[in-house]
Amino acid sequence: MSAPNDSRAEPHDTPALEVRDLVKTFGPVRANDGISFTVMPGEVHALLGENGAGKSTLVKSLYGVHRPDSGEILRDGKVQHLDSPSVARRSGIGMVFQDMRLIPALSVWENIALHLESTSGVLRPRQLRALIAETSERYGLATHPLRKVEHLSIGEWQRVELVKVLLGGLRLLILDEPTSVLTPQEVAGLFAMVRRLTAEGVAVIIITHKLREVRQIADRVTVLRGGRTVLMNASPHALTDAELITAMVGEPVETLQRAVTPPVTGAHALVRLNGVSVRRPDGDWGLRDLDLEIRPGEILGVAGLAGSGQNELADLLVGADGIADGEVVVDGEAVALPDPVRMRRAGIVGVAPDPVRQFVVPGMTVAEHTALWNSAGMFAFDVRHADADLRRRDAMAELRVVASSRRMDRLSGGNIQRALLTLALTSDARVVVASYPTRGLDVLTTERTRTLLRRLSEAGAAVVLISEDLDELLALSDRVAVLAVGRLAGILPGGTADRNTIGELMTGVEAA
Repeated sequence: MSAPNDSRAEPHDTPALEVRDLVKTFGPVRANDGISFTVMPGEVHALLGENGAGKSTLVKSLYGVHRPDSGEILRDGKVQHLDSPSVARRSGIGMVFQDMRLIPALSVWENIALHLESTSGVLRPRQLRALIAETSERYGLATHPLRKVEHLSIGEWQRVELVKVLLGGLRLLILDEPTSVLTPQEVAGLFAMVRRLTAEGVAVIIITHKLREVRQIADRVTVLRGGRTVLMNASPHALTDAELITAMVGEPVETLQRAVTPPVTGAHALVRLNGVSVRRPDGDWGLRDLDLEIRPGEILGVAGLAGSGQNELADLLVGADGIADGEVVVDGEAVALPDPVRMRRAGIVGVAPDPVRQFVVPGMTVAEHTALWNSAGMFAFDVRHADADLRRRDAMAELRVVASSRRMDRLSGGNIQRALLTLALTSDARVVVASYPTRGLDVLTTERTRTLLRRLSEAGAAVVLISEDLDELLALSDRVAVLAVGRLAGILPGGTADRNTIGELMTGVEAA
């Protein structure tokens, strides 16, 4: 067992991966319909397309999760029969899934040991922990082997996933939406790691919706639409953003222009946090002495490095977490012990940061999830049900939510996100706490989601937008609150803030 070699592979014309006319069906659905593309050693190949275009099905076939109905997969010029992930790993293929697959109750090293057992045999714990520490340092992936996974932030989860696949001795790395959980600083670290890998001759496939990042990291790009290849092995630098988006969607997409709204002055705060502190389960402070106001008719953006207190803030606002010190005031009344029922009745709803783990009830349909959501909020507001149902149907059409009879746990991550957004954004809520609402969504759905958030604030609701996408925060927010190590580093006006200033505050530089 070893990480990739230090020396770059000699240049040659044999692709690291070649896909020829790959077909995969699920009943009547043709998820992949004759897909072809190639990936060369030492290159980053971006795989683009809308949710449902067939990207995840394709890479799962490359990783042995699915068996193609027809077509060929070649590694280094040789046809491969990838019958399982363990076979794929033995052929040098590693994959980091969008819905990361770690066991929360186990430590970092225990999760990695389970992954490596099928390819490397059993390792002594001390030996494995040393390898984890060495690989983490080598590739700039700060990871502590002894920490419990359940106590890690989402960004830290991903670092563990990356260390896990690196220790498998990979020659082809597949990254499914890897930056959707990362801040700009973490994205820079990830891309530095990717460049180190490609310098060692490793081929990388990256699925992403962010064109800025495609231009930063990708050597070539392939676009899927409706399960078919519509653009193959192209240079991203030879195409405009509009051309790439049109290839993905099949039509031009109008992006949301930032609305110029007057500052909210003198408005009565719907929620006010006075000196609030929150402890994490491991005893560390999640939030420290936080003073913050949430006002009607505004989008309050929240930025910060992974683990800076964003999740604790979201949990506190929806009543999923208590406070160790300070005061939470809702509608001018102090709430001694915030809980989900109390906060929901006050009109506060949330979009979970990880819908697959935190929202989905296995075995239940989209319609049954809707019924559960409605019953949870039935005492919350004076809702005119007919109007709410009409708005929900409109939002479902706008966000392209799948049929309500489908089982939620059988949907893609993007479709699960769409369903949750529809429920949250049509709840007549007074405060919507949206944690990473566009994570993993395609370009078209992302723009429609942002439009719905803006409409909510224009209708008088408050939106707390927690996002690692600074472009998104700057485009939507009236104010941007920056957290650093659980403390409020500063609040900037959304219209005039810039990425560099926010980045400095994220790292703990005090606001002027």
